[in-house]
Amino acid sequence: MAVRTPLCKSKKGSFKDTPTEALMAPLFEHVIKTTKMNPKDVDDITIGNVLQPGAGITNVRMASFLGGFPDTTCSIAINRMCSSGLEAIA
Repeated sequence: MAVRTPLCKSKKGSFKDTPTEALMAPLFEHVIKTTKMNPKDVDDITIGNVLQPGAGITNVRMASFLGGFPDTTCSIAINRMCSSGLEAIA
């Protein structure tokens, strides 16, 4: 499943002070609810993000826990500036 969080210009707009995991955790909850899947059955989560410290993997990992995935689900964060989301889907 491919979904995206809201976006805004860097360091501007209503999400500028929102932590990444606060945007992604509801996204993960939505994915679980929409697909009616068991989170324990998910092997990998791939996220495309831009300009996050450490490529954003810490944020992805925390968001996956907050969103309902167990610690057995692996995560990867892709930071390719404007094409991060497309790369994650690919």
